[in-house]
Formats: sequence, C-alpha cells, structure tokens
Amino acid sequence: MRVPRMPKDATGGPPSAAPKRTKRTGRNPEFEVALGARIRAARIAARISQTDLGVTVGISYQQVQKYESGVDRIAASTLQGLAAALGVHPGSFFDGEVPVPSGNIPQVRMAMRIAEAVQQVRDPLVTRRLLSFVEALAEAKHPTIDSDETT
Repeated sequence: MRVPRMPKDATGGPPSAAPKRTKRTGRNPEFEVALGARIRAARIAARISQTDLGVTVGISYQQVQKYESGVDRIAASTLQGLAAALGVHPGSFFDGEVPVPSGNIPQVRMAMRIAEAVQQVRDPLVTRRLLSFVEALAEAKHPTIDSDETT
C-alpha cells in the first residue's frame, strides 16, 4: 500500500496551516523619537550623564542612549523611574507644549551640543548675551551656499 505524499510549499517544507503574517509592533517611531528627545532634554537640564541616569534607574547607559534616540520603546515603570531620577513628573514627557527637536538628526544633535555648551556658562549676564546673540543670528538673513548673493 502506498502512503500519499504531503504537498510541499515553495520552501520545500510542508504547507503551513495559516499564512504567515508579519508581527504588528504597534510602534510609532515619531512619538518614540520625540519622547526620547524630551528625556534627553530633561537629563541635560538636570546635568546628569547617561551613565549616572542608568545607574540610578538600574539600566545601562547604552539603554539610556537607545531610549533617548527612540530606538527602543520604554516601559511605563522605566519611564516612571527616569522621571523620578530626573526630578520631573512623568507627564512632562508627554506635554504637547514643550517643543521637541525634529527633522534632520545632525541638526538636532548640533542643537543639543549647543545647549550643552550654553549650560556650562555660569555667568547669567553672559547667558543672556548669548541668547540675544543667537536670536539676532536667527533673525538675520543669510545667503545660502548656492546663492549668488554676497554680503
């Protein structure tokens, strides 16, 4: 007596009962990047390193980096711990009124470097003058590199 053969799928294996579906992650990368930027801003404002924040919360500095860059999702309990370590309310990370850096990542990184450097200035008068200077630069019209205009 002959045993019937099972049909095979395209991979050479037995056919699966149900078609394979991609796993739905429910991720919202834009939100996660924005949340990470708010966490980073709060950390910088608190003058805490990624290493120190990680130690306080019980995670590695690499994990703090992943949260700040929006690569990994943050559990609610971890977010609570981050907020406590930074001395802020967890809801402050979700406040729509707080501007969040977005767009070109190198520009965001440059803005964060500028903010970190300004925070090192201890003289309030110098800080106010820096702010006035930067605001004046932002208002000034500058020709682009491709422009034929010269100043």
